[in-house]
Amino acid sequence: MIRSVTIQTEQDLKEVWTDSNCPNMGFLFIEQTLEECIQEDGSFVATYETLEIPEGETVCFTYLTGSGESTYHLQPGEYGIKPD
Repeated sequence: MIRSVTIQTEQDLKEVWTDSNCPNMGFLFIEQTLEECIQEDGSFVATYETLEIPEGETVCFTYLTGSGESTYHLQPGEYGIKPD
């Protein structure tokens, strides 16, 4: 799902956030510069895409770690919603 938030600076646009329910993934804005954002009342609107798992499905991720492999399963839901 595409979501949007209001930001103020180029530094805000470079932010990467995580979701504790979705380990080992970082989420970031689609736009790379403020010029790509919609300007609204002196602020900028930036967009990002969350990870959606539909009902009836699960997604499995396997990562290599220093001690072998780590696997986790994501249940249906939306992941990567930017915290306030």
